[in-house]
Amino acid sequence: MKRASIYRCVAITLIALPLLFASALAQGNSNLKKLMSLPGKVVSEAKSARPSGALKLTGYRVEEVQLPNTQTVQLHGQETVVDKAWRVTVHGGPFPVRAIPATIWIDDQIAGIGIENATLSQITAITFDGSLIREGGVISVSYGEDKDTRVSVSQRLQLKREGGNQ
Repeated sequence: MKRASIYRCVAITLIALPLLFASALAQGNSNLKKLMSLPGKVVSEAKSARPSGALKLTGYRVEEVQLPNTQTVQLHGQETVVDKAWRVTVHGGPFPVRAIPATIWIDDQIAGIGIENATLSQITAITFDGSLIREGGVISVSYGEDKDTRVSVSQRLQLKREGGNQ
């Protein structure tokens, strides 16, 4: 009798856990889609006629996005309440689709995991860390978190007067 009960609990767990993970993943993807579609204010943007590096980077755009509601996020190992995010988009490519996702960096900090657009000409990441958005910052892309494989955009961040963390 006890053994049947244990088997039943294991079976329920094996069925329920994947459903819970799928639900959490869908919720995360839904939030990310919302962040990608919210209007943003351009705080820095640059374009170049000459592509740089193996990924043929041609520029970037950084937008400040006002969140509809405050959110609690992990920043520097602490829970922090935020009311805005920054959408960092790197132009170039076409970017390869790989098993390891693209990572967007600002200086030596990871801004976020990138998402390619449909034409593979842009990679976009969302960050809640406003301290990354600073004058002279270097935006780069790697696949995975290996700093040595990063390819940098040739132009540095130049903040517009009305935007950014000045």
